[in-house]
Amino acid sequence: MGPGPAPPPASCPIHWQPQALAPVFWGVRSLGPGDGAPVDLRIFFPSLDGAVESAPILAGCGRYPLVLLAHGHCHGDPQHFRRWFLIPAFLARSGYVVVVPHLAGNAGGANPSVPEHPDEATLAAVEAWARTGWEHADVLLPPPATGVVGHSFGALVAARYAVGRPVSAYAGLSGRWQDWFGAEPFPLPLLTVPSLLTWGAEELLVPLPDAQWQAMARPRHRVVFAEGQHWDYLGTDRPPCAPPPTCPGIRGAVADLVTMFLARYLPPELATNLASEVPVDLEPPDLVLTREQEFFAGGFLGGWEALVASGGACGEVAVSQATERLLANRRTRETHSLDHPCAFVDDIALRNRVPVGARPAGFRWCDLCFPARADG
Repeated sequence: MGPGPAPPPASCPIHWQPQALAPVFWGVRSLGPGDGAPVDLRIFFPSLDGAVESAPILAGCGRYPLVLLAHGHCHGDPQHFRRWFLIPAFLARSGYVVVVPHLAGNAGGANPSVPEHPDEATLAAVEAWARTGWEHADVLLPPPATGVVGHSFGALVAARYAVGRPVSAYAGLSGRWQDWFGAEPFPLPLLTVPSLLTWGAEELLVPLPDAQWQAMARPRHRVVFAEGQHWDYLGTDRPPCAPPPTCPGIRGAVADLVTMFLARYLPPELATNLASEVPVDLEPPDLVLTREQEFFAGGFLGGWEALVASGGACGEVAVSQATERLLANRRTRETHSLDHPCAFVDDIALRNRVPVGARPAGFRWCDLCFPARADG
């Protein structure tokens, strides 16, 4: 077990800085050029007030990383950036400030591989505004404490943005990688920061061939939902371009995964415990909370557990990762699930010793992927 979180300063009205294993509530503001923002956007932040739209920001508890979320292209949905709610809300509860801007290029269907894609400049302007023009800019950690998350075309634009800039983590959800056709360099092998990729196996195009995944830098994480579709991240809030969800539970599960991923690689200023307490397979651990913290934790980090407990209702989930630490330990770096979820864990031997009768029905541990072994 690593060190615990650092205590917050005396200016903090609670006894901890918000983080992924000790959340608070969240607030959001819808801003635009009339408010000094470069484009229409929504900005999410930690709060102790449950009023959301009028909730004040929680300041004085240590500084927060900045996360930019890039939406994709959805024909007939001009305000598509407003569809993104659960992931930025979870991250705000976990000690992040998340900006979801309107991206005119993606909204108009501009291919993210074209030279000088306009949305890359928009993300740069939004980041600069958040750090210098936003009224609460002083709560932010300085660069490179920036994460980028993107969906579909937004995953491609976000990857472009993360190359060569002071960014610390990248997550791409169902990136349309086979739509990359321009002269611009393919960004994934150029990334030098931790990455998380997710997609559904039922999508029209396989988002990323295995050879391209293998070419990406470590640490990298990949989660594939056997029955997942392109828009399942939005749950039942369906845009006009999307069919009904094949598995509404994917929305909550991915919100948990993105939260754990950023917690592990881009923690808030005082969350010195997360690098050791968030497992390498990104499966959310049980929360150990004080009574005061329990007040704020309702409805938080239940999506992954619910998906696993569904007993395969959404099909198999394949989880794999490659990290420098696992490589240094000379252990196998890639795994794939047979059921929910045969993921690599730090101590394979420990899980292999779990008696068969103690395993939940329909759940297979890692000894289906690795032979039982006595050493660690």
